[in-house]
Amino acid sequence: MTGVRSGYLELKELTVDVVEPGSRPRRGTHVCELERHLRFDTEILETFSSTNWQPVVYDALVVAAAVEFCDRSLGRSSMNWGRRFHVHIPVHDPARWSEFTVSRALVEALNFLTGDDWHFIFRARKAQAAKPAQNRMEFPSDGEAVIAYSEGMDSRAVAGLERKRLGQRLVRVRVGTKQRDIPRKVQLSTPFAALPYEVKLGCDNSENSARSRGFKFSLVAAIAAYMINAPYAIVPESGQGALAPAILPVGQGYADYRNHPAFTVLMEKFVYALFGHRLRYRFPRLWMTKGETLREFVDNCGDSANWATTRSCWQKQRQVSVSKSWRQCGICAACMLRRLSVHAARLDEPKENYVWETLKASTFEAGVAEGFNLITEALREYAIAGVLHFEHFSSIRESPTYEMLKRRTATELARALTESPDIVVNGLDRLLQQHGREWAAFTDDLGPESFVRKWIDTAS
Repeated sequence: MTGVRSGYLELKELTVDVVEPGSRPRRGTHVCELERHLRFDTEILETFSSTNWQPVVYDALVVAAAVEFCDRSLGRSSMNWGRRFHVHIPVHDPARWSEFTVSRALVEALNFLTGDDWHFIFRARKAQAAKPAQNRMEFPSDGEAVIAYSEGMDSRAVAGLERKRLGQRLVRVRVGTKQRDIPRKVQLSTPFAALPYEVKLGCDNSENSARSRGFKFSLVAAIAAYMINAPYAIVPESGQGALAPAILPVGQGYADYRNHPAFTVLMEKFVYALFGHRLRYRFPRLWMTKGETLREFVDNCGDSANWATTRSCWQKQRQVSVSKSWRQCGICAACMLRRLSVHAARLDEPKENYVWETLKASTFEAGVAEGFNLITEALREYAIAGVLHFEHFSSIRESPTYEMLKRRTATELARALTESPDIVVNGLDRLLQQHGREWAAFTDDLGPESFVRKWIDTAS
């Protein structure tokens, strides 16, 4: 790792050499070895092996894994968000990956998504990757759309709603490595059963902003769409999760575009340049809140709407366990949005789902489950930031800067969605109004003595 001057600040830099097993990395590089740091699961990889399988599919998965490895390996500076990466990757067809339209589209998408400066050098593999067997898969011949599917509430709800509309023409693509809701006997006969690789750093993660997650999810969905020749990939995120992180960045951080149309339109260009496949990412819930999506899911899917077992929290098991039971923290931004949405949908879930069992407690510490003793100042600050983020989003229409922000946001979204600015402005206003109503009802229900309400009142 070295430092590069960027204006008055030093830009952190990392050169990573992805190598095949047994190969020696270039001198002075940070090594990333296939099958040690980027581990592929052969059986799961076979669930991606349609008759349209080509080596470029395997290479695309390696690129996604290498990007994640880089992103997690180099911590961001507190003074300067961006970093510079030089990544050397072995692929089956280096000429294809090095072609200007492909490499430029890849770099443009990643730079925009992460706020970093990416550079790639592709070289020929020394050995061909084994082609996965394809004797068990039954890929749909009339697939219309794929949806990236995780343990999250949005993905389960939108998958359920879209399945009502598209039936078997909707294909789910698992973007996690776990397969809890698929019986073992059908896991390996289900197309795209799980993410076919894991990234291992060999040490604690240096960086947890995880912006590259958006690249991984969107690329894996694109690979599936290419392999079954589907024209659409559905992004299940509702408006609060897709737009608020980009409209209201946290602190001095770079805007979060992981689920934003301005990013996916760049991915469409990359997918076409690499695969020659015309793909559109669709956002069916962009102007709706997560609570509205959840309510519609329950109303339309009845007993099959098993929303309560979904997971929204990204905290690791060791950080949010109570009596050896893995819970959700209940106070991070993702958990707060979940609790807001459950309230807006007029539903309930057990308090034992969360470490912070109640938000009505008078102090932060009093809301926690009995026996939990890992309360840290960092966790408290993270919780406060999440609460104030949703409070700010609820009142942004009254801000004197809103008209300027609305024009900028509408221009960006109209271009990405190929919609008229008027339609975008109406959708954005509608989303903000609905979020404001839901947030006001949620915080009012907590009561004036709630530590959440006290944080809001103190910040006002």
